[in-house]
Amino acid sequence: MYGYKTYHENLMRTLINSVHSSLASHAYIFEGENGLNILESAKLFAMALTCQNPASAPCCSCRSCVESRADTNPDIILVEKPSDRKTIGVAPIRALTDDAAVKPFSSPRKVYIIREGNLLTEAAQNALLKTLEEPPEYAVFIIITTNSSVLLPTVRSRASLIHFPPVPDSVTSEYINEKYPDAPNKDFLVKYCAGIPGLADIAAENERFYPIRDDALKNLPLLLTKNRLCAFKIRDYLDAEKDSADMILDFWISYLRDILVIQTGAPKAVINTDALGELRGLAQKLDPKITAGALGKLFSAKEMLRRFVSIKSAALYLALGINGSN
Repeated sequence: MYGYKTYHENLMRTLINSVHSSLASHAYIFEGENGLNILESAKLFAMALTCQNPASAPCCSCRSCVESRADTNPDIILVEKPSDRKTIGVAPIRALTDDAAVKPFSSPRKVYIIREGNLLTEAAQNALLKTLEEPPEYAVFIIITTNSSVLLPTVRSRASLIHFPPVPDSVTSEYINEKYPDAPNKDFLVKYCAGIPGLADIAAENERFYPIRDDALKNLPLLLTKNRLCAFKIRDYLDAEKDSADMILDFWISYLRDILVIQTGAPKAVINTDALGELRGLAQKLDPKITAGALGKLFSAKEMLRRFVSIKSAALYLALGINGSN
């Protein structure tokens, strides 16, 4: 769309139309999972906002549009996590607010895109808050995040929330066929992506993807056992695989989702069809309430990792919580 790869063209048309009608807001939260090209969508919207012909934005021919496509528009500023930090602290946000006091170089607006807004510290959000409360008339702020609930309520209340949902499997299938025509087990890959095409990149480009997936299945019974001592084995397993811990949690979520599907009598909806035998065996042993509760604990553990809780602490919370419910 206008040279940008976006999976949400209808949503973007609505946002671009708000530029045409002079109804664009001064702040937005773009919420959606990694792998949905939300940064590309934000850059497209920024091009429309900075276009020198607002009634037909993005015109793709004015100076601002040409510079936007080349990622050289001085009025579109990308704010990212410093490479030596785990979070976005106060310093980058203070630099942003200072820059926002300066009028645009050549465009009608200045657009600030904060990537990985879920990594903004509370202090950084508070530093941004005054500018969001009293923004310069030319400034627009776009905060990209996987989860808007991690932002302060005061920040959320001063921005328009735009949710980017997962896309149909047909879109993911097309993406995989175009980028990875020789990828194995494409049917599984499409289902595993669950509407997030970018997840296919992990599977196709990480040679450990399938071995880790197999190990996750082997260790799943330890997670679900009534033996609370196994919680420490899970802790050690995740700690040893700390670089892949988030992926392992995703695999467990996928497996437990399949177990719950089997337990509710819909085996055709199983994602991990190549592990159907093992999953059926676990489904017969588990109470569906236990399965559902374990899924909830897994989602909580993922959120703990996003908030930089240690792997060992998150693992023990997860394993002991599931064991305790058995």
